[in-house]
Amino acid sequence: MCPLSSQTPDVDPTPVDEPQRLDPRSITVGRIGGWIFVVILAGLTLPGLVTGLIFKGDWGFWLAMILVLLLLGGIAFLAHAGPVWRYRHTWYRIDAYGVEIARGRFWQRLITVPHARVQHIDVVRGPLERRFGLATLVIYTAGHEHSEVKLEGLSHEAALALRERLVKEKGLDAV
Repeated sequence: MCPLSSQTPDVDPTPVDEPQRLDPRSITVGRIGGWIFVVILAGLTLPGLVTGLIFKGDWGFWLAMILVLLLLGGIAFLAHAGPVWRYRHTWYRIDAYGVEIARGRFWQRLITVPHARVQHIDVVRGPLERRFGLATLVIYTAGHEHSEVKLEGLSHEAALALRERLVKEKGLDAV
């Protein structure tokens, strides 16, 4: 054992410089969540329109029904295609300086969280994420605009590994 090894921090000497993608199963989870939203929205709006058509039946209600159906169709399309877009246009990278997360297809956003700003880190799993083996890494920072940075769509194992790596690099003893 080298005498200097006791003085160097216990940090992986090769930081992850390559951008990492989300887990592909996040597409399925995103679609299921989107379709649940569409079904609930349709269940709330369509009965009122159908009732209006039955009792009123004039051209205004027909127009409203067509517009609502078009709107629901657009939302259903976004519920199906949105998770694929999110998967294709989201990446993350952890290096010696901090965490970098890029998101967005049209409005691109790059979030950089330096290690010095990290307060604590959580791994959160909802019911759908648990079912598909996914998790969300939540990084709480010392700041106002991005005091809570979420990285959704990671495999549970990857989220735990990232959490442990950030804890080691930050030098936190308990998170």
